[in-house]
Amino acid sequence: MKTEDGVASHFEFAFPRLDTLLLVEVADGAVTIRATRDTFSPQRKACFIRELAAEGFIPEEFRWLQLEEPQSFHRGVRWLVDFSWLSVDGSRFDRTRRGMTRLVGVAFLSMVLLVGLVATGHLGNRVPGTPAGHPFSSR
Repeated sequence: MKTEDGVASHFEFAFPRLDTLLLVEVADGAVTIRATRDTFSPQRKACFIRELAAEGFIPEEFRWLQLEEPQSFHRGVRWLVDFSWLSVDGSRFDRTRRGMTRLVGVAFLSMVLLVGLVATGHLGNRVPGTPAGHPFSSR
């Protein structure tokens, strides 16, 4: 996939073994990679950038990326440790809140019903029409 200059695009990658998510943003020929954790070595960062270029996610010029210094990269590539781009949809909070309210409400009403049955003596009494030796009969 080729990206044109001036067109912004972004891609998300997950690395479950490293417990890291990456957001790759491409805009005006510059690449910004936002990682949720600092789990990549400089060599692995450079390899990942080369892989992105080889697969067409970022411009081809980054395919031959060389490390200039142990912690810096080719001009046009920024690697940031930043998890502010992660967000949870507000509608999920609302749906969860409604569901939990219903669950707690049903549990509360069930408890009130059972306590009421015990308090009024309807639980543990002999069921009419049962023989004397039956488990539901009173002793």
